[in-house]
Amino acid sequence: MILRPPMGRLPLAAALLALLAACSTPCRDLGDRLCRCTSAGTTRDTCERQVKQDLDRVKPTGEQDDFCSARLDTCNAPDGAEFCEWIETTCGKASCGLSIEDPGQVCP
Repeated sequence: MILRPPMGRLPLAAALLALLAACSTPCRDLGDRLCRCTSAGTTRDTCERQVKQDLDRVKPTGEQDDFCSARLDTCNAPDGAEFCEWIETTCGKASCGLSIEDPGQVCP
């Protein structure tokens, strides 16, 4: 039996690494969710780029990612509310990590 040269696996490995590098984090997802409330186009692109740059600079810890993950779970406007208007409320800010308040204490 003749074995294939390892070079045949190189494109697959490169594709897998590229896919893993593109994976998002909870903090990036939360930032991108909030950026959706900026104007489409250059402003939104700038917001998303700033989120990425800040996260690359800060390199969130596991604890910070856990915080962002928890906020992703609560950063959802109630039924009938418009998300971008809701995040301007005390409850919206707390739920999305934009204030120091605990969502459980300021949201109905």
